[in-house]
Amino acid sequence: MKAAYYPILRIVITLLMGVFMIIFPQSILMYIAFVMGLMLIIPGAIQLLRYLIVYCKRNRRDRRYNPMKFPILATLCVIAGIMIIVFADVIVKIFSLLLAAALIVAGGYEIIMIARSQRRNVAGYYIMPALLALLGIFILVNPLDLLPKIIVIMFGAGAIVYSINEIVYMARLEQ
Repeated sequence: MKAAYYPILRIVITLLMGVFMIIFPQSILMYIAFVMGLMLIIPGAIQLLRYLIVYCKRNRRDRRYNPMKFPILATLCVIAGIMIIVFADVIVKIFSLLLAAALIVAGGYEIIMIARSQRRNVAGYYIMPALLALLGIFILVNPLDLLPKIIVIMFGAGAIVYSINEIVYMARLEQ
């Protein structure tokens, strides 16, 4: 495949991903969790297999002086990947709670920093940080059924906007 087609391929994949995120917001979260789990399982399993191959090839005396230690991190990656795949809905809810806490902290921090500044502040400066903090509180109080769908739809819309922007950019380069 020619190198000129890679940006087009990236645009098409991003556009399709954005459309699927908007059309199927709930099921796409499970696929994302599945892919995240696989991204942990595959390198961990490869590292474990590499260790076992090297370990089984050596005789008993060489194993004692083997500088290669048991890959604990690879084992933990495999276990974490399996846990993410099995408990995908719990992972999504924990992510939502962490997002809510981060929004509350960020909004509160901005309000404090605006209040502590030496300049004379207009009330309009407080609107965006207050909205961030209120959104975080809303996410914590609201049942978490709606939030993951909204996040996925926002990411899908962002992916579509990104791909349209790239199409316009490529069209301008062609001229």
